[in-house]
Amino acid sequence: MSKLKEAIQTLALDLAVSSVLRSPVKNFPRLVNWFEKFDKQGDYAHIIRGVRPIASDPDNNWNQYVINLCNDIDHKELKAIVHNFAVNASFKGKNRQEACKNKFGCRIPWAILMDPTSACNLHCIGCWAAEYGNKLNMSYDELDSIIKQGKALGTFFYIYSGGEPLMRKKDIIRLCEAHPDCQFLAFTNGTLIDEAFVE
Repeated sequence: MSKLKEAIQTLALDLAVSSVLRSPVKNFPRLVNWFEKFDKQGDYAHIIRGVRPIASDPDNNWNQYVINLCNDIDHKELKAIVHNFAVNASFKGKNRQEACKNKFGCRIPWAILMDPTSACNLHCIGCWAAEYGNKLNMSYDELDSIIKQGKALGTFFYIYSGGEPLMRKKDIIRLCEAHPDCQFLAFTNGTLIDEAFVE
């Protein structure tokens, strides 16, 4: 994908998201219509078919979830999330993944699951993580290298699990700051979330 095409897609997405944020109830269904027109080759038709009934039904739980996100999350942060998912992980990432798939002869993952640590602050009965002990840790440099290699292949979405990934919350925040073009998600028990981490 050319840099100009990427820039145009980014601008168009930013305008569309800004429109939805101004009036989420009215403009969420319009965003689906716009996205359908934008997807001229039908690469995302299956996603559009799934989202359309959600966007057109104000009583749908997922519709209400999207509206609440628009109303409750800082708009700058929400735009970054949408940009990282829609532009980086989907459009830009898909093109880069396809090129690497052809070059290397293998599939490239859309998301990478990483366990920064096997440590956990809880000892829940039946948890698989307990079987591995609590001393295994990937260094910050190893985690950073995986993300850099992933981005070169077109992967912009990273999921942390563990153990409890927030045992390494300083490194996780550092990685997020080092890679603002990526989307990060953590499977966490939530007990280590404090005010400093929220900030």
